[in-house]
Amino acid sequence: MLLLSIITILLMFIYTALILFFLYGWMRLQEFQPNQAQPKTAVTVIIPVRNEERNILNILRDLREQTFPQHLLEVIVVDDHSTDNTAKVVQDFGWRNVRVLGLGIDHPETHPGRANKKYGIQQAVAQASGTLILTTDADCHVGANWVSTVVNYYEQHNPVMIAGLVNYFPDSTFLGKFQTLDFLSLVGIGAACIQNGFYNLCNGANLAYTKEAFMAVDGFAGVDHIPSGDDMMLMHKLARAYPGRIASLKHKMAIAYTHTEKDLAGFWHQRVRWTSKSTHYEDKRITAILSFVYAYNAIMLFVMVLGFFLPGVLKLSIWMFLLKICIDTIFTYAVARFFHRGNLLWWFLPIQALHVLYIVIIAPAGVFGKYNWKGRTVSRP
Repeated sequence: MLLLSIITILLMFIYTALILFFLYGWMRLQEFQPNQAQPKTAVTVIIPVRNEERNILNILRDLREQTFPQHLLEVIVVDDHSTDNTAKVVQDFGWRNVRVLGLGIDHPETHPGRANKKYGIQQAVAQASGTLILTTDADCHVGANWVSTVVNYYEQHNPVMIAGLVNYFPDSTFLGKFQTLDFLSLVGIGAACIQNGFYNLCNGANLAYTKEAFMAVDGFAGVDHIPSGDDMMLMHKLARAYPGRIASLKHKMAIAYTHTEKDLAGFWHQRVRWTSKSTHYEDKRITAILSFVYAYNAIMLFVMVLGFFLPGVLKLSIWMFLLKICIDTIFTYAVARFFHRGNLLWWFLPIQALHVLYIVIIAPAGVFGKYNWKGRTVSRP
């Protein structure tokens, strides 16, 4: 009992320090103040797609309506063997700034040892005319000042990579609220860690990097066999090659918006895919943090179950859970307030209770399981 108490107190101390580290980074990250300078940087927006005929027009309309000078803007839609009319929809859109890049018969979807999305992005970057590459997804929406805000930040600060913020559209369902709160925490952690000089998270739905830097690190070479991770693994390569030149852009006009998964199956496969990248990180500090967070939640759940048989032990799990609720609420509220989602905190208590179980289940599923993505079943490489 004494040993268990000591372990519990130690875990609680470390967990508190970790969340305060995230909070410190988020609070230090100041909202960007654009200037009125005219943009000079040519931009290529890359959109990887597969079977997105229902979504692609929305993001193309958003990009066509950008306040950014049209003569500096190029859009490349990378078509990964779509079996619907995605390519035709793009071609019929009638905007001279956009073109389709198909992977072609020389790269069938059964190509061994390479991930199609990474391969497609690499081909698009090689053909891009822009100095700055922006990536987003077909099911995203961006405001009219998205490109101009990112470019303004780039021209003021000259980073090699800019990690933008991503938010979900409002979803009134319980599953939607669960996803939104969880995702806001992840987005906040990623931005906070970048501000603290620790590069662990970013999102390809809102990402920018220079073509020169991408080519200098040989793109996705070395990680091109892993289906997912085109965002984070590239960030890790760039961070090693260009220390201190990765930035997080905190500005409401630079947010990309996307939708929550509409059912439990879609949510499950998405999160298994995200988690599947965790064993491939070269920076073992990330693996250590992920392992600790998993251990904290797993031990808390174990002690809670054990408490039904040993009543004295139950108090330990209650203290662990109360600490998690309190410290997570402080951090999540700070992030949610920026995104105007503070009203979701009323759901935090029931969602946190499920979140413990979610973490304990999803981690091993991501490491050992498989998932469906864009009509394909992907096993752990």
